[in-house]
Amino acid sequence: MRVWKIVPLMAVIGTQCLTVGADAQLGMYTLPKSDFVWNWGEVSPERRFGHPDIEVSGGEGGFSCDLDARIHPSSSLTTTQISEFEMQLNQRLDFIYAVSEAMNELERQRYLDWAVLDCKKYDPGPVSAEESAERQSEAREKMLRELERRRARQQKDQ
Repeated sequence: MRVWKIVPLMAVIGTQCLTVGADAQLGMYTLPKSDFVWNWGEVSPERRFGHPDIEVSGGEGGFSCDLDARIHPSSSLTTTQISEFEMQLNQRLDFIYAVSEAMNELERQRYLDWAVLDCKKYDPGPVSAEESAERQSEAREKMLRELERRRARQQKDQ
């Protein structure tokens, strides 16, 4: 793969980063309800080789996700270009959508050897009655401190 082929790809992905974000935030797609793993390129883990070229973590919609991807060995993509690509993905509020679009495009162009997006749904777990009472007590104390601070400020200003 030649560098002149990468520049248009990066431009397309960059343009998608600027234009797709608003659509995604307006609910144009639906995320799964629980943990999921999406694969591109070589799906079989035992047939994948090499360390990932792209390693990005991000989140969206209550999910925490890790992307590992390997660019095809014949690619002439530089480490600088890969770093810029990772940075673009890291900055996205619609991380899952951006990764999906980017990996689909890399796969379509046959630049991608393999990629895995592993997303876990954030689950704070059940809160015991004791923990709940403690949190309510702390919140009440914080509210009272804030009210006292405001009263003191009002008296000082008068």
